[in-house]
Amino acid sequence: MSLYFALAMLEAGSAGQTKADLRDFLAASPETDIGQELSKLYALMSYEREGAAEAIANALWIKEDLVGQDGAGVKEAWLDQMTHEFYASALAVDFSDTKTSQMMSDWVAEQTRGKIKPEIDVSDPLLLLVLMNTVYFKADWLDPFSESDLVEEAFYGQDQVIDQVPYLRGHFTNRSVLLSDRFTAAQLPLMNGRMVFVLPQEGLEAQDLLADPSFLSDLTFASWGGADLRIQLPKFSYRNKTDILKAMEGLGLSDIVQGSPDLSAMLDISAEVSTISQETFIALDEKGVEAAGYTEIQIRETGAMPVEMDQVYLTLNRPFLYIIQDDAGNPLFVGIIRNPLAE
Repeated sequence: MSLYFALAMLEAGSAGQTKADLRDFLAASPETDIGQELSKLYALMSYEREGAAEAIANALWIKEDLVGQDGAGVKEAWLDQMTHEFYASALAVDFSDTKTSQMMSDWVAEQTRGKIKPEIDVSDPLLLLVLMNTVYFKADWLDPFSESDLVEEAFYGQDQVIDQVPYLRGHFTNRSVLLSDRFTAAQLPLMNGRMVFVLPQEGLEAQDLLADPSFLSDLTFASWGGADLRIQLPKFSYRNKTDILKAMEGLGLSDIVQGSPDLSAMLDISAEVSTISQETFIALDEKGVEAAGYTEIQIRETGAMPVEMDQVYLTLNRPFLYIIQDDAGNPLFVGIIRNPLAE
């Protein structure tokens, strides 16, 4: 979700073939106004109540001598759209000042409730602006686990067996479960959404499922069956940082935004995306789930089928996939657990 918001801000500032390619990458239909749709989503994702909280924030960090420069700076129409549709804060900064990167890191930490405090490098002398998005989510289990549900057993990683991993065991009636020839999936409800656990069949890896572009949408719109669920899932807490351009090299994102992209709806000068980085945090225990993520885009100057089931056992003691969805079914966080004890 964080990456989608950040790329949508970039799409709003693009034109021509670059805009068309970004819209295809974002799976936006010709009639979809991405900014207006995300504006509605922003309102839905901003709340805090007992046992549940969700927040999203956007910010633009702009080289100070680009602001107010008619014909040689940032386009006012794009800035207006960022303010009114993306609710983005726009700040004119001096990237050569060492205090700027600290200020940016502090902003991320504040928006993610202290869960992420990134080391931000804005030393590129050609840096023009940085687009940022943060997402924060916290929810208690609708049916919490108890201390008596805790056990320690082995987890069978790809290359090693990890002993004494703490697990949560639960027995729930009438839970949503999906069986296919590739995986077994189950949903556990949260106070403001749900968490989906996907265990690939033996011989398949979690990344094999994610490599299918339609996997997440197929999972969302599949006809889930109801079943008596006995689940065993590991407690975990970890952080992850990803070079998005490298990770999505096979999807052609770098070809769209690097080299000579058309960012003329955003800037009066030629520019390209130099880096897209993302950092995430997630923790799961007997009380619930807490997750946070941030995405940073730096721009520099250039030239399954329904099944009826009675009872399902799901023991997540080898690498598995998780998806955190809010009440509207939006996939806020997606990840793979390969080692529950890794931080």
